[in-house]
Formats: sequence, C-alpha cells, structure tokens
Amino acid sequence: MVFFMWLLFFVETKFKIDLGFLGVYPRTLYGLAGIAGMPLVHASVFHIASNTIPILILGSALYFFYPKIANKVFIQCYFFTSALVWIFAKPANHIGASGVVYGLAAFLILYGWFKKDMKSTFISAAVLIIYGGIFLKMIPANPWVSWEAHLLGAVVGAVNAFILSRNR
Repeated sequence: MVFFMWLLFFVETKFKIDLGFLGVYPRTLYGLAGIAGMPLVHASVFHIASNTIPILILGSALYFFYPKIANKVFIQCYFFTSALVWIFAKPANHIGASGVVYGLAAFLILYGWFKKDMKSTFISAAVLIIYGGIFLKMIPANPWVSWEAHLLGAVVGAVNAFILSRNR
C-alpha cells in the first residue's frame, strides 16, 4: 500500500496532475471510485509522510502478531472505512490513508482489551502509549481534515477487534 501511495504521489508531482478525483466524494456516483482510491491519494509530502510511518508501524505489528487475521483486518479497514466515508461524511473530497491508520490503531488497541490474553494486552498497551493521542483528531477542528475518516476508521477497527476477539 505504501508503495502505491508514494507511486501516485510521485506521478502527481512529476507530471503536475491532480489525482484528487480518486478521493471519496460522499453520496455521488463518481465518488464511488474513491472507495478504492482515497487511501492512496495525498495532498502534500507532510500528508503522505504522516500516513506512511503509522501504516508501516501499525501494519507491521498487525501482520507480525496476528498473521491469521491480518489480511481481513487490513482489507476491512481500507475498504469499509472508505465506504462509510462515502455514506456518512460531509460533502467534500476526502483523500488520504488516515482512516486506515485509525482503523489499524483502534484494532490493535482494542483487540487486547477484548481478547484478554497477555500477548494481546501487551500489544494493546504499547500501541495505546505510542498512538493513543491520535484519537484527539477525531474531533472536528480543521475543515481541511477529514475527521469523519478518522472516526469511521476507528469504528471499523473497533468492530473488527470485537468480532475477531470472539472467534477462536
């Protein structure tokens, strides 16, 4: 995912084209393409970097500690978050992988809480210490930031944590 994020960003920058049309524009037909495209398109170097590092760290933790369920969690955080943004978010063009970041963080934090085993609880505590502060960005403060993607990503991650912690 990170490779494709940076590839698209390079194409945008190198050829001076705006790929923002690949974002989610809620409740519109052309905005449906954003369900797949939103997490891959970023507005600036700061924007893409601030998503790249957490995706690499949280994604690595997910795939290292929970390899059997990692694909399911990642795919749902990617697509379900974007789909929920398309359904519920304010009418604006939503781009970036923040929803995936929030989904992964919420999953990793809450899975240990729900699972109640030592390994998962330790992972939850570590992720909470490192990334717990990001949840303050679910509050609508900046009109240029999709707090809806943050909130809906966290919801998708939380629901995944709850459901998957119940499975054997």
